[in-house]
Formats: sequence, C-alpha cells, structure tokens
Amino acid sequence: MASGSPRARVSIVQDSAASGDLSRLYSDIRGHFGLDFVPDVFKLLSGRPDLLEVFWVGYQSMFSIGVLPREVKELIAAFVSREVACRYCADAHTFFLTLIDADPRLVESLAIPDVDGMPIPENVRELLRFAARVTHEAHRIEDGDFDRLRAAGWDQEQILEAVWEICQFNAVARLANALGLRRVGELADP
Repeated sequence: MASGSPRARVSIVQDSAASGDLSRLYSDIRGHFGLDFVPDVFKLLSGRPDLLEVFWVGYQSMFSIGVLPREVKELIAAFVSREVACRYCADAHTFFLTLIDADPRLVESLAIPDVDGMPIPENVRELLRFAARVTHEAHRIEDGDFDRLRAAGWDQEQILEAVWEICQFNAVARLANALGLRRVGELADP
C-alpha cells in the first residue's frame, strides 16, 4: 500500500499500485470521468475497496441518473460543501460547474454568503435554502419546508432527489474533511 500525502490521515493506494477489485474500481472511475487519474476523494477509501464500491455507486446515483438538471446537482454539491467548509469538494464541484458550461451566475453565486443575494432563479434559491436547513438543522425540517419547495415548482421526484443529494454531499464533505483532504490534486501519483 502506498502512503498518502502528508495531509491524508489514512494510507491510500495510488492508481499505479492498485490491483484486484481496487484496480477494477479505479478503471471504472477513470472511465466515468474520462480522466487518466482517479480523483482524490475516491482514493481516500482505497484501503477498503468494499467501501469504495458503495461510495462509487452512491456517487453515480447522484450524477449519472435523475431528474434534476446537472447544473443544479453540481450547485447543490458545491453549496453543501461550502456550508460544511469542505474546500476540496467545493473547489471540485465549482470546477465541474464550469466544465459543464453552466450559467456563470451559478459559479458567481457561490462567492455570496447569503442565499437571498445569489443571482440565481428563485426556485433554485429555495432549493439552496432547503439544502442549508437540511445541512444545519435537519431535525427541524417541517412540512412547510416541503410546501415551499412545491410552491417554487419542484415536484416529488425532484425533491426526493435533492434530499438524497444534499444528504450524500453532507457525508462526502465530512469524509473528505475527516480524512484530511484539503486541495484538489494533493493525492496524485507522485
């Protein structure tokens, strides 16, 4: 097992040293992104390919399927990551917003601390307000929160998908923070 970067709190297996199930997973991940490397966040679980596989399936459930527009999904991911102070995830998903040619106002909005001041459509603003509530006080979510989402034009499937993504990104950001991942590219093969 190759050692991780000085910032990672666990040992990682680099792309070049992967074998067996891990090699297969790394190949799937690289192919999905069209990259010649495995993004850092996936390497964090390389010491447990069984957990990495579950994590990979969860990631795909957020971005490979669904009814929410991709730019809204990326905005949710970057916003939740910002809310829980995960620099790695916020930077990665802000980059993905630019990569998919999302409206530049979405990227600009992430620099604005108050959701109400973001230059985004009101229905998306309402979704981010909800994401903040789930992130900071999920135990206080009420029927009225869902009523506001419906009034903003989100349907049952979109709301359920948004809740899934918000919760998944709370977990991903906390995984990255807890294991010491701070910057994109810091776990790259030497």
